[in-house]
Amino acid sequence: MVELVRQRCLTDCGVCCLAMASGRPYEDVLAAIGDAYDPEKGMRYTGDALKRLGFAYTFENGEAVGDIVVRRRGFEISPEYFRAMAWGRRALLSVPSLNRENAWHMIYWDGRHVFDPSTARTYTSFADLKPEELVLFREGS
Repeated sequence: MVELVRQRCLTDCGVCCLAMASGRPYEDVLAAIGDAYDPEKGMRYTGDALKRLGFAYTFENGEAVGDIVVRRRGFEISPEYFRAMAWGRRALLSVPSLNRENAWHMIYWDGRHVFDPSTARTYTSFADLKPEELVLFREGS
């Protein structure tokens, strides 16, 4: 069962989502990811942060074979089609912020429910998500 982790500041949505995805306390995640998170700008290197939390982020012949795969949406793919890649899978999704103009926000999707760490306006429905980036977790990781 995922427990919602709320933001402590304006830029730590990624830290909160990593805590929910890993099942570790916020403070432990913050200490483990180090400089992958910048308190002024937010999450800088999601892949590095996940590796520091023990998730394998490895490749063979140019393809992801570890616990996670990171995908960025190209202009030729609609956000709705891109979002469908996460259906039924655990994922971190970078979506347009509902609270800051021209900013990005991270939410956690457990395969069935949206967990938005914001303390202001939040996403509640999978159908409302328009992700620019997905971090998909391999089953069992």
